[in-house]
Amino acid sequence: MNNDNRKFFIRLGATALTIIAVMVFAKLLFFSGQQKSVSRIDFQPTGAPSETRTEVISWQDAAEHYGEYCTVEGTIVATHNSGKACFLNFHPNWKKYFTAVIFANRFSVFPTAPERYYQDKKVRVTGYIKEYQGKPEIIIESPEQIKILN
Repeated sequence: MNNDNRKFFIRLGATALTIIAVMVFAKLLFFSGQQKSVSRIDFQPTGAPSETRTEVISWQDAAEHYGEYCTVEGTIVATHNSGKACFLNFHPNWKKYFTAVIFANRFSVFPTAPERYYQDKKVRVTGYIKEYQGKPEIIIESPEQIKILN
């Protein structure tokens, strides 16, 4: 190999290593500490995990179980149907406390006017607890996810 070819391959290798180093550094800098913002239209896992036994927790403790498949127990004390979603609230201050949400595309599988049907009922809601705008919620896609206790 002549001297010019050798210099070329050394520069090529150095350039490739530099590009790889920059890519690794960029990934570490921009992606490792970045937390994904979750919105309601993000993928919502459906169905129970392979382990079907779920822990029953109080609605007050839901925020301690983000990302977990749980059964949340409490009384629906306030509801609201915006036409796009039905909110079943476990505390009058719905902006800060646990809410179960039924989206309009699923209304047809629930009793008519779910906001009235579930109002003032003690229930158990089962699903994945996620954080939305700083508070816990479960998205309900099927009536089997909400059981009336009284």
